[in-house]
Amino acid sequence: MSHNIDGIEYLTIAEAVDYMGCTDGWVRILLRTKKLRGKQIGQRLWLVTRESASEVRDGLTTRAKGKKHLAKRPAASRPKPKKAARRKK
Repeated sequence: MSHNIDGIEYLTIAEAVDYMGCTDGWVRILLRTKKLRGKQIGQRLWLVTRESASEVRDGLTTRAKGKKHLAKRPAASRPKPKKAARRKK
């Protein structure tokens, strides 16, 4: 359910998450960095413009859209754990 304020259609964070197909943390980061347009109402409530959500959604990678099986990314290389030295009795 979108909200219409001054002729502009807004989504809540939860609605934007469903609409864009990403996490709420990612939506909040985009809002803080001003890559996603919205309004903060009070301390906690954010409203995102549907137009901005559409633009950002179209620019997301396939991995961000929930298609992790299509993303080609090498596994992280980690050093092998060292064996603990044995104590002499």
